[in-house]
This record gives sequence, C-alpha cells and structure tokens, in this order.
Amino acid sequence: MDLKKLYRGAGIFLMLLLSLASCKKAEEETFTPETMSGTVEFDIPFYVQMGETVTLSASGIIDPKNANYKWYVSGVYVDTLTSNVVSVRFPDSIGVFIVSANCYADGYYINSTSQQVTTIDTSWNASITGLKASPQFIVDKRDGRAYRYITAGELDWFCQNLAWGGVPFKTSPVTAAYFGHFYTWDEAMDGDVCPEGWSVPTNEDWESLAEVLSGGIAVPFVDNWFGLGEKASAAVCLNDERMWPYSPDNSHTNDIGWNAMPLGYTFAGSKKFEGINEYGCWWSATEKNDTQAYYRYIWYDLGDFPMAYTGKSDMRANVRCVRMHPQSL
Repeated sequence: MDLKKLYRGAGIFLMLLLSLASCKKAEEETFTPETMSGTVEFDIPFYVQMGETVTLSASGIIDPKNANYKWYVSGVYVDTLTSNVVSVRFPDSIGVFIVSANCYADGYYINSTSQQVTTIDTSWNASITGLKASPQFIVDKRDGRAYRYITAGELDWFCQNLAWGGVPFKTSPVTAAYFGHFYTWDEAMDGDVCPEGWSVPTNEDWESLAEVLSGGIAVPFVDNWFGLGEKASAAVCLNDERMWPYSPDNSHTNDIGWNAMPLGYTFAGSKKFEGINEYGCWWSATEKNDTQAYYRYIWYDLGDFPMAYTGKSDMRANVRCVRMHPQSL
C-alpha cells in the first residue's frame, strides 16, 4: 500500500469537507433578517378597573403584509394570544402589568411595543386613600355622576375635579371618579361645563377660598398664597404608593378637605401628561387678556398655592366647580 497516496487522498478529502463547511458557514453568516417597515402600535389605558376586559388592536406594521402577532401580559397571558385583535381580562386584584404586542414574520426581525397598565379599585378608600370624605354631595343630572363638595365661607366648592367632557387622566376613563378630567380654558368656559347651578371659579371666588384657608385673612388673587398649598392638598396614595413625593416644606394637611392631588397637566393635541406627582393645576374663569387666562397650582416641594397664566387654548388643567351656598343667597 502506498501510504503517501493514501495520506494525500485523505488530505484532499478533508480539505473538501472543510471547504464545504466553510461555504455553508459563510452562507449562514451572510443571511441577515430584514427590518419591518413601521412600528407596532396599540391603545390601552394606563389604568383599568380590576377585573376589566379590554379589547386590543395592533397596527402600524406596513411591511410585510403577512405578519403575525403574539401578545404577552405579565402574570396573565404568556404567548397564548395570537391575533392582531384580542380581548384581555385583567385579574380581580390590584397590580401592575406589562402588556406587549410582538409582530413576527419569517425572514424579519421581531417588532414589539410594550406598555405598563395598573389595575385599580374605584370604590371609596380602596385604591385611592388619604382623601377626606365630605358628607355633602350633588348628582350631575347629565350623567348621574356624584360630586362631593365642601362649604368654605359663603361658597360651596367641589372637593374633587370635574369629569364632564374634557380629557381623562392619561387616557384612562376609569380614573374619572377620583381624578376628574382635563380642559383648556376655552373648553372649560365653552357652555355649561359645570353642573346646573355651578360654575368655574373666578379670581374673586379663589380669594374667598384663600381667606378660609388662611383663617380669615384676606389674600389677593395675584399672590403666592404662602403656606396655603399645604392646607389645600391631601397626603393621598394610589395603590399604597404616595402620590406627592416627600418634602419637608409641604406635609399636605388638607385642612378643609379640598383634596388637591398632583395630577399634572397636558396640552391640546397631546396624549402626554407632564408634572404628574409634582403639580396640581386648576383654572380660574377670569381672563388675563384676550389670549391668556389665570390658573392656580400646587408644587410638591413648596407649601404655597401660587397663581400663573397661560394660553386659553394651550394647556389642559383640572376644574373645580363652585356655587354660592344656598343659605348665603
């Protein structure tokens, strides 16, 4: 046997195998999945009622046309919902969940979008704690919603935010019972936004509230209202998490049960909310000029209740309705 020829043949065969393996590896390394055209989109409230069923519809992917969807809801559904339109039932308990929509197709990278959703209990003193419950209330005939109010001097004041029309907090209608809705000044002043017999407070109405909060001292509207933000704001919690961050300068004593909360603000044409857990903002019906109007606000790190002004059609803030107390008429 010619060992040299045998070794030479074996070497050639080995080189051929290595060459084929190298070609196959090169083919694998040169294949790169394509990127989908578009971004997965779906709408879901940031807050839902515990036990609520929400229908979700995914869209936004332009190419490929034959893409498929899988949905994941942490602690609820894992890779069991496989359609672009699905119904998700959240647990009968308070919690925080991550909802993800994943779009996939052969030869493409996966495209996904996620959003956090919090379940809440809207019954009194459940998810929202720390508010003072006034025994006085009225029922809005337009939608049957009840509003608690307090009597401060000669005026009755809502001790919760109005929720007729406007925009719900973080696109979450379930929060209306506690958080109310948000309005531009133009929206708040367009027709009868408050229930019959009630109105958006003027600067003079706000001054009346300040006098009560300050213990009988007259305070002008155009003033920082030193220390009155602390007396008007509530040390409120949402699902056991404090809403106002801690500050040594504002302990939120909520002296008369006005129940101010830090819900922030938003702008016309935007779904994004700013200043959540930092600011609470409420309109005055009084104009500063043809294009601007006044509002008052509370900042978490200051005990005051300052005023400011902005464009009538720009910022959306909360509304507290007011009326003359019937016995004062």
